[in-house]
Amino acid sequence: MRDLASELRALAELVATRDVDDTARSEATARLAEIRATLDRAPVRPRWYEVDASDREASRAYHDEFGPLRGMASVIAPPLVFDAPEDGRVIAHARCGPLYEGPPRLVHGGIVAACFDELLAVAQRDAGVNGLTIELTVRYRRPITIDTDLTFTGWIEDDDGRRAIGRAECTVHDELAAEATATFVRPKATTAGS
Repeated sequence: MRDLASELRALAELVATRDVDDTARSEATARLAEIRATLDRAPVRPRWYEVDASDREASRAYHDEFGPLRGMASVIAPPLVFDAPEDGRVIAHARCGPLYEGPPRLVHGGIVAACFDELLAVAQRDAGVNGLTIELTVRYRRPITIDTDLTFTGWIEDDDGRRAIGRAECTVHDELAAEATATFVRPKATTAGS
């Protein structure tokens, strides 16, 4: 699926950056409709939580493959590519092209915030928090240009057993471009009959 997603991402970038005449648009639309019909005939894949909602490894594998930010087979993901954790820190890399442009030649701030949320969610999960984001604050230190290699580093700074605080940085060429703080809360345990 990764090669198919890569081609679809490339097509999306071409749609966003090319002036296409009516003939080329009609031809491309007809061919894509045929491809869509082919894919539509394939069986529906169950989502990880439809198989076993408690399976954390299945969740990780699903998000690594199809997640909206890091999924290598997701057509909307930049994708955010994770390295092996180091010293309790998670590290990820991304390169956001024209599909993620906000102001001229700059990555949309919401995309940067979403990457921070994903990075810190992985950090808190790996630290055993398994919580939900209840607050995310992003501070942009400098504009981030599209088609630039971004490095995100995140860690859990504090965990009181109920809430955990994560911090993260985004660097471009080893210079701080943005930073974030997130608060995660563990869901309350439910008991039978409650």
